[in-house]
Amino acid sequence: MHGHPSPEAVYDLVRDHIPSISLATVYKNLKTFEEHGLIREVSPHHGSARFETNAAPHHHMVCLRCKAIVDVPAEDVAPVRLKKRAPAGFRIHRYSVEMHGICGECAKQHES
Repeated sequence: MHGHPSPEAVYDLVRDHIPSISLATVYKNLKTFEEHGLIREVSPHHGSARFETNAAPHHHMVCLRCKAIVDVPAEDVAPVRLKKRAPAGFRIHRYSVEMHGICGECAKQHES
């Protein structure tokens, strides 16, 4: 699946092809895919786990109402730097920026 689907959305899609599959099996497979670097979990602060396959450097815009997540290419965000050193022994592997707001669809619904 493209985008940032939840395990439940993946389950709904897979269940159409494999009716006997369980949600637990989907969760286990998503974790296995994550462990092998095939997918990545998006910030878990959106109420439910969300996963993505986009491995290109990027950040996210998150709608505060519908929880939609939109990718923002890394080159569209100014460089992020720590003003101070990281705590002793902490090694940064990557960083991500999240911008929170209201998406166009939710804004239109609110105006109606």
